[in-house]
Amino acid sequence: MWVFAQSKEHKSSDPQGDPRAVEILRELAEAAAKHKVRISLYPHNDFWLETTEDAVRLAEKVACPNVGVTFNLCHWLRVSESRDAKAVIEKAMPWLSVVNINGADIVGQDWKTLIQTLDRGTFDMRSFLEILRDAGYTGPIGFQGYGIGGDACDNLKRTMAAWEKHSQVLRGDVTAFGEPKKAP
Repeated sequence: MWVFAQSKEHKSSDPQGDPRAVEILRELAEAAAKHKVRISLYPHNDFWLETTEDAVRLAEKVACPNVGVTFNLCHWLRVSESRDAKAVIEKAMPWLSVVNINGADIVGQDWKTLIQTLDRGTFDMRSFLEILRDAGYTGPIGFQGYGIGGDACDNLKRTMAAWEKHSQVLRGDVTAFGEPKKAP
C-alpha cells in the first residue's frame, strides 16, 4: 500500500513533522501487519513527504518491518538537485520496496518532459537499471504513466517493447533459444 503525506503545518521535507508522522505510520503499520500488508512511503513533488531521502528518514524512524520506501523516477527528477541515482538508491536499499520508472528528460522541468513512455526521453534507463541490479534490488518495478497523452494501446506497446530491451540488464542473457549457460 502506497502512503503519501501532506501537511498544513510543515513545508515540504521539514523534519519537524517527523514525530507526528512516525506516530501515525506506526499505527498504520500495525494495522496493516494484521492483514499481512506492506506499506511503501511514496515521495511526491510538493507534498510534505517529497523526496526519497524524506521517505528513508521516516522509514528509519518508524522501524517497522512492513514499512518500506518507493523510489519514483519522475518525482525524484523533479525535486532532486543531485542526479546521483546511485547514492540515493544505495541509501534507500534497506527499505526500498518499489521502484517506479518512466521515460524522462534528464533536465525536464514539467510533467510532459518528466513522464513519458519508456521508449522516450534522455534519461539513461540502462544505467539506472544497472544501479538497481548492482545494489541488489530484486523488488517490483512499475511504470509511471500518469498524464501521458495519446493512444493508450500504442503507449503501452512502445513501453513494453522498451522494457523488454532495457530489462535485459537485470536478467542477463536470456536469448530465447540460445545454449544454456553452464556453471564453471
